[in-house]
Amino acid sequence: MKTVELRNKWKEAIGKVDERFLRMVDALHESYINEKDCYDTLPDVAKKLIEKGLDDIEKGKVHSHNEVMSEFRNKYNIASI
Repeated sequence: MKTVELRNKWKEAIGKVDERFLRMVDALHESYINEKDCYDTLPDVAKKLIEKGLDDIEKGKVHSHNEVMSEFRNKYNIASI
């Protein structure tokens, strides 16, 4: 559905919904327009861990999911599904 179609759909629907629904939509709208970058709200320790992870990626210190799962299965003697 294109933007114009969505706008028209909601213009028509807005007159038919109850107050509870309007309040939920209003709260969603307020949340959307006042949205902050969630990174800015993280504790410093979380930011440092994210930065370390990004640095590890740049340095090639990464393992694929299959590698990690294989190592886990071998370590704990778990058969692959």
